[in-house]
Amino acid sequence: MSIKIISQEQLEQQNTSSVIRQIPLLFYPSTKTLYIHRAARLKTLAENNPLSDYLLFCTKIAEQQAKLINQQNAIEAPNLLNNGLAPLSLENLPLNDIWQDYLSELLNSFSDTSEQIEAVIQRLKQNSPEQLQEKAISLLQGKFDLVEGNESIFIWSALSVYYSQLANQVKGKAVAENTDQSWLCPVCNSLPVASVIQLGGNNGLRYLHCSLCESEWYVPRVKCTCCDNMQDIQYFSLDNEMAAIKTECCDACHSYLKILDQDKDPHIEVIADDVASLILDIKTEEEGFAKSGINPFVFAQK
Repeated sequence: MSIKIISQEQLEQQNTSSVIRQIPLLFYPSTKTLYIHRAARLKTLAENNPLSDYLLFCTKIAEQQAKLINQQNAIEAPNLLNNGLAPLSLENLPLNDIWQDYLSELLNSFSDTSEQIEAVIQRLKQNSPEQLQEKAISLLQGKFDLVEGNESIFIWSALSVYYSQLANQVKGKAVAENTDQSWLCPVCNSLPVASVIQLGGNNGLRYLHCSLCESEWYVPRVKCTCCDNMQDIQYFSLDNEMAAIKTECCDACHSYLKILDQDKDPHIEVIADDVASLILDIKTEEEGFAKSGINPFVFAQK
């Protein structure tokens, strides 16, 4: 099952099941609180954590993302053609250069930082607008090896501010389709960070969280989020079977993605907790599995 966004008129013509209608298929990001919550969670996770310095660096980025959302004029989403494509995908909405203003503000917010981070900032500032646009498009196309990892963190963070605001304004309803492509975001066509089992009115339901536009979409549990395989799924954790964070591993495609359970820890924030549990990624990859998603704070170095 995959999810597609369609107009209200088209929705009325769809023959979806009553079960699917009862399940919210898609949540758009709440940008006013999203980055504030993430920054607070990162700061908490940094306490007594071997990754403390890096988590505080990520906190700084999330705090600046929150400021950008609250200080800048809101982006108005264009009228998007409903042509079956993810509305914010590059194929449907070419990237303009507004995101570069966010990048500039983000880079300028760092002072008295480490030599390594300062070197990355200065390299990015020396890029022409055309060079930055080329790097951004490479990342959006999934060509992560074409951009230096430390630069990618800043570029992706600026892009996230841009795309999350657009996602918040997307018009149309989400419907389920009987296809085998559920692993890409139905809003922007990007990879997920991890999946989260939610609390509240959606208690027990599993949603994938987009690494770019921050939307979340429904995917049934006990199912590989990369190849849709439903057999030979196994779970690894650092603590015990009741751990709030596990890796969900597929023996069919040898991929994995973390699954975070808010019922076991209601304070979980998907991106923050994913990066704070990198040791679990290392242990899982030692078992022969490859991560099928990305974390915007963790890009491989060239």
